[in-house]
Amino acid sequence: MTVGKPLSKSDGTAIENPTAPTTVHWNAVKRVLRYLKGTLYRGLHIKYPDRLALAGFFNADWACCPDDRQSLAGYCVYLGDTLLSWSSKKQAVVSRSSTESEYRALAQVSAELSWILGFKLYWMSLAFLYCVFL
Repeated sequence: MTVGKPLSKSDGTAIENPTAPTTVHWNAVKRVLRYLKGTLYRGLHIKYPDRLALAGFFNADWACCPDDRQSLAGYCVYLGDTLLSWSSKKQAVVSRSSTESEYRALAQVSAELSWILGFKLYWMSLAFLYCVFL
C-alpha cells in the first residue's frame, strides 16, 4: 500500500519509522484500516474524453522543510480528464537551487510517463509535460 502523505500526530509532526509504537500509532493504523474498509467498492472511473492525451503535471517546493532543507516534489499524470497516478514526497537529496529541485521533479514524472508509455497502447504515443509554478 502506498500512502502519498505520511501519517501524522495531532501536533502535525509526521510519524516516520516509529521504533516504539504507542497507542497513537495504533489509533492511526485503525483509522487507515477503517478508511480502506469504507472505500472497498469504490474504483477509478474512467470516462471517455474527446481526446485521449497523456499529460503530466509536476512541481517542486525548494528547501521547504526547515529541519533538513530537503525539497518536496509532486506530480500528477492524467489520461484525458482522468487521474492515473500521482506522487508527493520529499526528495532524497538537498538541492542547491530551485531549478535543481524542479529538474528532479521533472525526472520523476518523466520516469512515470515512460513506464505508462511502455505498455505500447496503439492510441497512446505522445505525452505532454507541464510545470506548475504556484
